[in-house]
This record gives sequence, C-alpha cells and structure tokens, in this order.
Amino acid sequence: MDRQPDSLPTLTKTNGKSPYPPMQNADATDTEEEKWDLGWLVAVTRRRALLMAGVVVGTTLLAGGLFLFLTRLTLPEYEGKFQLLVEPITTEEQLARSSTRAQGSDVDIQRINIEQSNLDYESQIRILESPKLLDSLISQVRQRYPDITYETLIKNLKISRITSLSLDKKEQGTKLIEVRYQDTDPEKVKFILDKLSQIYLNYSLKERQSTIRRGIEFIDTQLPPLRQRVDSLQQQIQALRQRYNISDPEQQGKQLIETIGRLDQLKAENQTQLAEAQAKRDALVRLLQNAHPQTVLGNQPLLGEKSYYEELLKQYQQVQSQIALESSRLLPENPAIQELLEKRKNLQNLLKQEANRVIETATDSITVAQARRQAINQAEAETNQKIRQLSGITRQYSDLQRELLLAIDSLNKFAARQEALQIDAAQQEIPWELTIPPRLELDSLGQPLKVNSVSKVRFLALIFVLAVLLGVGVGFLVDISQDLLYTTDDVKRATRLRLLGVIPHNKSRFLAVSVPAKEAFRSLSKNLRLLSKNHTPLRSLTITSAEEGDGKSTIALHLAMTAAAMGQRVLLVDADLRHPKIHELLNLPKQPGFTNLLQSDQDIQSLLQSPPECPNLMVLTAGNPAFDLVELFTANRVEPLFQKLHTMFDLVIFDTPPLLRLADTGLVAAQCDSLALVVRLGKTSRPSVLATLEELKFSSTAVVGVIANDAPETASLTHSHYHLAGKS
Repeated sequence: MDRQPDSLPTLTKTNGKSPYPPMQNADATDTEEEKWDLGWLVAVTRRRALLMAGVVVGTTLLAGGLFLFLTRLTLPEYEGKFQLLVEPITTEEQLARSSTRAQGSDVDIQRINIEQSNLDYESQIRILESPKLLDSLISQVRQRYPDITYETLIKNLKISRITSLSLDKKEQGTKLIEVRYQDTDPEKVKFILDKLSQIYLNYSLKERQSTIRRGIEFIDTQLPPLRQRVDSLQQQIQALRQRYNISDPEQQGKQLIETIGRLDQLKAENQTQLAEAQAKRDALVRLLQNAHPQTVLGNQPLLGEKSYYEELLKQYQQVQSQIALESSRLLPENPAIQELLEKRKNLQNLLKQEANRVIETATDSITVAQARRQAINQAEAETNQKIRQLSGITRQYSDLQRELLLAIDSLNKFAARQEALQIDAAQQEIPWELTIPPRLELDSLGQPLKVNSVSKVRFLALIFVLAVLLGVGVGFLVDISQDLLYTTDDVKRATRLRLLGVIPHNKSRFLAVSVPAKEAFRSLSKNLRLLSKNHTPLRSLTITSAEEGDGKSTIALHLAMTAAAMGQRVLLVDADLRHPKIHELLNLPKQPGFTNLLQSDQDIQSLLQSPPECPNLMVLTAGNPAFDLVELFTANRVEPLFQKLHTMFDLVIFDTPPLLRLADTGLVAAQCDSLALVVRLGKTSRPSVLATLEELKFSSTAVVGVIANDAPETASLTHSHYHLAGKS
C-alpha cells in the first residue's frame, strides 16, 4: 500500500495553485504535534544528559556537603514551655453566667470566658516581655548562669496567646497564654521556666489585688450619688401622685377613655329622646289646638293610655249623644236640652284646659332632655380636660419612672459588683493559674527533644530533588538558548514541510559515501519521483539552504548522481556563483560554465561536462565570476534558456547559494518547478529556517520539502525503511 506524501504549507504555490498533494487533515496534524512535543523533550534530555548529570552531581555534592558541615557546627537546642490561664472564673463572672443561664442562652454561657474578656492580650504580652518584669528574673538566673542578659533572654523567649477554632470554623483566642524558651542547655531551660512562672504568678497576684482595690474604691464613690438619685426620683413620683390624686396614670387614662365612651353613648341616647319629645309636642300642638274632639279621638295614641283627656272625651261623646237624642223629641228651649248644652260647653272648656296641660307636659319633657344634654356636654368637656391634663402627667410620670428604674438597676449592679470584688479580695488566691507547669519537650524515649534537629536523609533527598530540577532546567535553558534543529522532528515542527529525505553523517570525503548514505540518497530520489507521479512532472529542482555549511552542494551532487544511476538524464548546474563547489567535488574545470551561458548565446553542449563515474549525468559548472548577478539572472535570455534545459534533460538540479540576504537564489528558483531546503541537524538554527520560509512566501516556486543532513545513521535508516516499506 503506497504511503501518501506529507502535506505542504500554504506558501508552496505555483501560479496560485500547488502542483503537489494537499496537507493532511487538522486532527492528524495535532496528533503529530503532540508526538513531536514529547519527542522534543526526550531529545533534549538525551542531548543534554551529560550537562544535566553534571549539574545534578555538582549541586548535590556542594549543597549536601555544606548542609553536613553546618549540621556539625550547629549545637542542639532544647525547648520547654508552660501555660497560664490569665482570666480565671471570678465571682463577678459567675454572676454574669447566672444571669445568662436565667435567660436560657447556652451558647452565650459557653463563650462567656472569651467574648466578655476585657484584657488586651497584645499589651499584656508586651508587659510580660518588658525589662520591668524580666530584670528580677535575670538577677536570679545570673547567680547560676552569669552570661545571661536581657537580650539573650528575650531572643529565646516566645510568649503567645493560644487560639482555637469556634463552632463556625473561625479562629478565636482563648484565655490561655503559652510561654516557650529555647537554649542549648536543657537544665537551663527548665530553671528559667520555673523562675519565670513564679514571677508571672506573683505579678498577676499584685496586679489583681491592685485592680480589685481600685474597683472597690471606684464603686464606693459611685454608690452614694446613686442612692440619692433613687431617693430623689421616688420623692418626685410620690409628690406627682399626691398633687393630681392619681396612683397610676396609665390606669387613670384607661378609666377616662372608658368614661368618654359612656358619655358618647348617653349623648346619643339623649339626642334621640330630645328628637322624639319635640316631635310628640309638635304633633300634640297640631292635634289639640283648634281641633274637633272627634279628630282627637282618631289620634288617641298621642295622648297615652288611660289619660284624663280620654275620660273627658268619653264624657263629651256621651253628652253629644244625649243632645242628639233629646233634640229629636224636645225643643231647644227645653231645660233638659239647655242643661245638656251647658254641660257640653263645660266639657269643651275642660278639654281645652287638659289639652294645654298635655302640651305643657310634652314641653317639660323637651326641657328635661335639653337639660340632660347640657349636663352630658359639660361632663364630656370636663373629662376631655382631664385627659389633656393626664397626657402631660403621664409623660412626666413615665420619664421619672424610667429614670428611677435605670438608677435602681445601676445601684443594684454596683452593689453586686462591690460584693463580688469584696469576696475576691477576701479569698487571697492567685488569679492566674498554671494549666501546664514548666516542662521540657520530650521525645518518645523520654529524653529532651532537640527542636533544631533535621532529618539528614530527608534533607539530602530534598537537595537531590532540587538538584535534579536545577539540572533539567539548566539543560533545557541551554538547549533553548542555542535554538538549533537537532532532530527530524524539530525540522518538521519548525518548517511544517514534508521531510523528503534524511541524509546520515558521512565520515568519508567527497564522492565516497557509506552504504547508509547511498540508501538515503536513493530514498530521496525515489520520494521526488513519487511527488511527480500522477501530477505535474518534476523537471527542475532548486537545492538551497538557510545558512552556509549545511551541505547543500554535496547533497545536490549525490542526488544528481543517484537520479542518473536510476536511469534519468540529469543535469547538475552550479548556480552558486559566489562560492561554487561542484567543480571542486568532481575535480572538473570551473570555466567555461553557467555564467558564460547566461552572458552569451553559446552552444549548451559545448559547455557541459560529464563525470566519468556516471554516464547519465551532465554537469554545468559555475563559469566566469560575474559582477552583477541580479542583472545576469534578469536578462531576457534566462527564461528561454531554462525552458531549453527542461527539454534536453529529464531532471535539472540547481545548486544555489543560501537563500537569506541573497537575491540570486530566488531568481533561479523562480525559473524552476520546485525547491528543496537543506537543513543540517545540530548546526542550522531555527530562526534562520523560519526567516528562509518567510522569504519564500514572496516566491512563486513550490517548496516540495526539506532534506535533513548530517543525521545519525539510525534516524536515516528509519526514514529510508519507512519510505521503502510504503513503496512496497
């Protein structure tokens, strides 16, 4: 199965189109790049193995030896410590705990020792480290250790507050202070810690007693004014009650509000009664004044049940009936009729009198209702006046009561604290406590622990690891600073061009090559022929390089000889007119040659030379040197000349100068089908190759690939075998 050729970069174009197979897909390219990166790391490690090993060994020996030397010079140090509880539970705090427990807050009870601390620990630690306290210690220690000073003592003394994690994982301070001391003599450490603990305890006792005395004196000065304040407020409240005849303004206010409510209800009822009485009086007036008795009988409900007016009406009706009856049988002048008429007249007068009385009675009801309304209004006004007056009294009473409560609360607190301080002063016990007595740090065997001891094995292992990292870093730094192409993978990664062939390092000189080199040139020639298979035939090829000394002339010569040996009619042209080499390699005369052909219309056959070792190979040497090569290659005869050479030979190979900074190589390449770039491994730099490829972007010549020169034989054999296997 034939192997597909590698891809060409976008710069390999001929008239806008590449005559050779396109690049492979992106996924395959990414995979190759990953392999190349790993291969580059391995290659750098191999190339710089000796440098890396030297750095590792040197660093390990130097640092390890220095560490061992310093370890022998360093004296072992020992450390001891003790811990102090600097805020023990006092009677005052017990009262606070009892108050908190009564409120049912368990969390506050747990944190009361910390959150209610009034001690400035930073200042306290500075006091404990001050010469004022430590001078007494130094005077005691000097009797046994005369060399002790405040500077040496404070240098090895460390005092800190112990912290812990709270329930919410936050660091918080405790009421414990830890004191540590280091020295090369464990007995000295224990002696100093014993003395120091006693000094701190005695200091705390004196400080505590002094603080308690100052607290008691302060409270004694505050209690009398507080008592006077309480008495004064109580007297003011009593005078206020007596003045306004109230016991509780709040209760009095509620009663007045209830009275206002009742008066409003009575006022409404009175208004209704007054309206009813006025309506009844008006109805009676209309009914009784100038009304016929029969009309009055029709509106009897206005008069009330069993009223005197009703009796008179009944009598009047009876007399009226008798008159009607007697009038039918007696004359008007009859005494009986006259008597009845007189009686009716008397009844009419009585009815009018009774009607006036009834109206007066209804009017009296109105008068009573109006008088009652006036009384209700007066009571309401008096009650509102009391309410307005009571609001000011209530405000004054509340202010006095609030001030009294605050004064009583302050008085009680001061009295309780006075009692607590008196109890603490009477106890005569040390306020600071040793939770951990002075002791040395011991190891698992019970011996004093060396705090400055370091595991030699671990430290030497760490030095070795750091030395390895330093060695690897130095190796890669040196390799990167040189920035040379060492392997074929470096070439692929830098150029992104197909690798046409890998030529091994040849120990022989000139035309004698080793067997691996012959196989490499055969593989190169075969690859070039495969490129033109089923595509545009490869008739001419420019061989160039990025730098001088990359071996392009030797590769051009051996490629031409190999192609000729494989049956092609090949012409090798030495176009490196500045430094020609082909005539030296073949031991041929330099003149006449290529420059003569460019300057005049000479016969091509007369200028060609044939090496005796290869009959199918013709050579056109450089010829006479020219002063203006650019003008020589831009003459009108150049293009017809190159076309004629293409028709005369199967393959024309041009050996040109390095491409950078020279224009004649590009002019020659512009007349050829393709160009191959020679890179010498371990010598050609990456920036030169990249600059060459950048310059080739302005050329219309297709770059068919790269030829890696001076490679190890294993690399060339692998590349040659890979292509031969693909061919088969």
